[in-house]
Order: sequence, then C-alpha cells, then structure tokens
Amino acid sequence: VTIHESTINQKSFTFALVSRRSTFRAGTRFNVRGVDRDGNAANFVETEQIVVYGSALASYVQIRGSIPLFWSQTPSLKYIPPPRLSESELQKEAFRRHCEAQEVQYGSQVLINLINQQGKEKPLADAFNAHVSLMGNPNIKYDAFDFHHECRNMQWQHLDKLIDRLRPEHQRYRYFAMSVEGEVINRQDGVFRTNCIDCLDRTNVVQSMLGRITLNEQLQQMGVLRAGEVSELHAGFDKLFKNSKAAGFANWWCLCWRGWCA
Repeated sequence: VTIHESTINQKSFTFALVSRRSTFRAGTRFNVRGVDRDGNAANFVETEQIVVYGSALASYVQIRGSIPLFWSQTPSLKYIPPPRLSESELQKEAFRRHCEAQEVQYGSQVLINLINQQGKEKPLADAFNAHVSLMGNPNIKYDAFDFHHECRNMQWQHLDKLIDRLRPEHQRYRYFAMSVEGEVINRQDGVFRTNCIDCLDRTNVVQSMLGRITLNEQLQQMGVLRAGEVSELHAGFDKLFKNSKAAGFANWWCLCWRGWCA
C-alpha cells in the first residue's frame, strides 16, 4: 500500500496504490507456476489505484497472474530454465475454471500475454492462445505482444502499438468514479489481466502505462487537470507516480516472488 498527498494546478488530492496478493497457490519464482486444479493462478495480484479529490473518488483495477495452465520451470544451473507445459488431461478444465472465476469477479477481460512468441517460450504462448480459442467466450479476449522482440534495443515506443490495440476495450471498461455528491458516475465493467513469465518486469511496464492513461482521465474528470492535459507534464507528481509504481509493483512483489527487491 502506498498513499501520497500531491498537488497539480494548485489543487490537492490523494493518490493511493493498493495491491492484494491472492492467498491461493502461493510460492516463489520457479517453484510455483501456472494453475492448480481449482483454477487458482500463481502470483495472482489485484492492484487498485485510487484518487480522492475533496469528496470525489475514483479507482481503477488491474490484475496479473501466471499463465493459467499446468506448466513448470524447474530451477537448474541454467540462467533461465525453459518452461515446460504439462500434458495433463485436466488442462482445459483448470483453464476454464480460472477464466470463469475471474469473469464472475471482474466481468469482461483482455488477457495480455507479454512472453516471447518464439524460442523456448513459444509452446507456452501457443497453448495459451489455443485454450482461449477453445473456450470460445466472447467476454474474454487474448492479445499477445512479444515484449522482448518489440522493445529490443530500447525501442520503448513500440509499446504504443499494444496500447492502441487495447484502446477500444479501455474505453469500454472505463473506471469507477463517484461525484462529490456521492453519486456513482462511472463503473468499471471489465479488467485487463497482464502476464509475462514472472508477472513482474514486463507486466509492471504495461500495467503502469494503462494506469497512467486512466489516471489522466480521472484527474481531468475531477477538474484537477484541464481537458487534454496530462500528469506527465507535472514533474513533482510524475516522480511520485513512478516511485509509487516502483514501490507498489516492482520492489514489494519482487521481494515476495523472487526473494529480493527490483
């Protein structure tokens, strides 16, 4: 949990970040991957960013979790041991249970898969895509983005291609907002579920981008930002936002999952 007071355009507000880690299928990196028979995913975390301005309130929820299939990555002397997909007959059922449970909890979803779409991670990526297709649920969309390939040589601008693809769902899912009178203005009607292999570094980047876009919309609606203005232009808050994400996403979850901070 991180809670900060900040000011933009001489308007003071509270910005908070709350991450809730599932108590099911707990464990550390390499030792716990994928799902169990009940559909509980390893390293599953719900993150909510909250903005309070006067009596007005806004929040936005994202989730992350290990690829919801039976797979493992046994520690060895190799720097990065290859992921291995199980041939269990329960694969399809466990995947279905996971997705349906998340649909009940959050509504429609986009499953953002950031792992390599080639090399040792390709079989896992292909299986993820195939299981989404087999399920045939119109409320669940799959979007693969090979983060390492697209952003190689520091080409971070390629992330805009992913954000552009996600924009229709982002606009449709919206966020929760309550007016100063206590009236609910918006409700969040869906969620982005992001994963990489560890659900850490690559996932942090994409969730931070989606969170920032949403935050700008929230602050504009509240009147803290002017129409078309973005929080990135305000150096003090920009630093606070990045530090909050580093503390909330990177350092704490790295400590829980890897055993050391980012």
